[in-house]
Amino acid sequence: MTDSKQTSPGVVRPEIQALRALAVLLVLLFHFWPNRIPGGYVGVDVFFAISGFLITAHLVREVEKTGSVRLRTFWARRIRRLLPASLLVLVATAGAVFVWVPQLYWSQILREIAAATVYVENWQLAHDAVDYLAAENVRSPVQHYWSLSVEEQFYLVWPLLIVLAVLVARRIRRTDPIGAIRVTLALIVAASFAYSVYETSANSAAAYFVTPTRAWEFGAGAMLATLPGLGRSASDRTRAAVSWLGLLLIGIAAFLLHSGTPFPGYAAALPVVGALAAIWAGAPSPRWSPLRPMASTVVQKLGDWSYSIYLWHWPPIVIFELATGDKMTWPVKLVVIAGVVVLAALTKRLVEDPVRFGLFSGGRRLWPQYAAAAMSMVLVLSVVVAGNRLVEQSGKANNSRLEQLMAAGTPCLGAGAMVEAQRCEPGALGQELFPEMSMLTKDTGSAYDCYDQEPGATLTSCRVGSQRADATRVALVGDSHAAMLIPAIEGQLDSRNWAVDTYVGRGCIWAKVDAVDQSDPCYARRNAMMQRLGDGPKYDLVIVTGKRNASANPEAAAGQIRRYVEAWRPVLERGTRIVVVADNPGLGATDLGCLVDDAANGGDPTRCAVDRQTALGTRDALEEAAKRSDGKVQMVDLTDLFCTATQCPLVIGNVIVYRDAHHMTATYARTLGPQLVERVAARLAP
Repeated sequence: MTDSKQTSPGVVRPEIQALRALAVLLVLLFHFWPNRIPGGYVGVDVFFAISGFLITAHLVREVEKTGSVRLRTFWARRIRRLLPASLLVLVATAGAVFVWVPQLYWSQILREIAAATVYVENWQLAHDAVDYLAAENVRSPVQHYWSLSVEEQFYLVWPLLIVLAVLVARRIRRTDPIGAIRVTLALIVAASFAYSVYETSANSAAAYFVTPTRAWEFGAGAMLATLPGLGRSASDRTRAAVSWLGLLLIGIAAFLLHSGTPFPGYAAALPVVGALAAIWAGAPSPRWSPLRPMASTVVQKLGDWSYSIYLWHWPPIVIFELATGDKMTWPVKLVVIAGVVVLAALTKRLVEDPVRFGLFSGGRRLWPQYAAAAMSMVLVLSVVVAGNRLVEQSGKANNSRLEQLMAAGTPCLGAGAMVEAQRCEPGALGQELFPEMSMLTKDTGSAYDCYDQEPGATLTSCRVGSQRADATRVALVGDSHAAMLIPAIEGQLDSRNWAVDTYVGRGCIWAKVDAVDQSDPCYARRNAMMQRLGDGPKYDLVIVTGKRNASANPEAAAGQIRRYVEAWRPVLERGTRIVVVADNPGLGATDLGCLVDDAANGGDPTRCAVDRQTALGTRDALEEAAKRSDGKVQMVDLTDLFCTATQCPLVIGNVIVYRDAHHMTATYARTLGPQLVERVAARLAP
């Protein structure tokens, strides 16, 4: 992942090559055996520190020699060094995805391949980390490109900052350019580290990927590069001890940190300081120093191949899991690792070095290098576009057939097959599934058109249904499960003369709150809902639903139920009816895999089902609250549209019921819409 293995022309730094080997081994072993080396992800931080040191050492030498930095030449070297192998692996990964990975995952993976191609994968993952609709994303075979993206962004911005620092130094006479660079570095490191600590505690999921939380790691290495005289008088024995200490710090980080450690934040200082200590120590000569193992042929070769090893090691792990639904066994892991090392060696010899030192490297004209890079990136992006177009065309054809069946009022489609169970024979509608697998995770319909991603005191609301002045006024309240009822009811509202205002958002189901609850992140939204429904314009009906989430702790569950009942009381006193819709059954984390495997391998997806008792195993606190309302709050239970007496199928009437472990598809919601509205209306009868 890092740049040149030299800090001055013709001089190889064996300790840096060894650090690169150690870093890539930590990452590789962590990804293959995460429980054995739980903090192996710190190898990336070692790479960042090395990159900051090497690149800055090169740039500082150029400033000292020429007084500036030749930006276009610098970036051309980065292109020759990094793009060929990177784009090769992306194309190979895309091909493997098309051959072996179920179409269900294509859209997500292709989106990430595009992001990796233009080196913004870290921002794509940061966005997905806080995007509710991306919460069920699978691991992508190119998500390791997030660190390459951070590094490329560093290579783009850091030379510009150095040029700016040099220009400022010239304007301010008596200011040393290198001193100006150090001041710039100090400011960047301090600001980035402070932000990293803050963001890691405030938004840890996104903080892991975003560039500002990582910039200080490069900056720390860069700072060391601007201080070549630091500790020059230190003895070889001191340097040997510091070298061992640096390796020890990296090892401690690798074995003591884990997936639950807030990261990067303070914790990232451990591997970064360790890497800088080993770099500063150089290659000490005492026999007990780590130089001998560092300088061994195997370690130096691994360091030389580290970039390609990093690129190749992750895709086979993810593609194997997505293609087979299983984890790799030890023998398979060993074979894959051997294959990765061979691929890396071949890539270094046949791709990296010829482009880096041969093709384009001797010419003074830079535009051919930029043109070749641009065309190569366009080629990868064209593969992404072709894959997406294939998915899109297939999805459109599938949706067209679905609309025909819906328009014809096909009785055995979706939930209709449960209503007309005696009349609907298996296979009556053929073998096609709706939606098709490639569109499954996107099958949300209009559910999230008016959705509070970050619920707060300001309520987002949209009106659907009848626009007549005498319409029955309805409020639909709840979380994402309530949002999935919007596709179910919207086609039924005009005929019922119902006007529905939606109040749906991420979590924070409507419940009573008190002043003592102000530290609760849901306080603002719940308080706003109490005011809106209790004091605002009166509704004729409030429909409430939410994910089954009753606490396993009896006392906590009782508290949940009490708060629901207390929130409903003032609304009921206004004369508003309240109907609770029992939540749909849920799946286990791997249950959907049956459907994916059968659809991909020509099996029978209709055989996939979950035991009814298991699917309904989590208590529904809203349902229990309705039962304790002395009949004032009505219940609508749709379980008979999801389950038989013994099991809950994943496919009903050719329609896939779930798009993830707990959300139904918009397609299935549409088919149960008539039943839902009819049952709610029946509860309103005098």
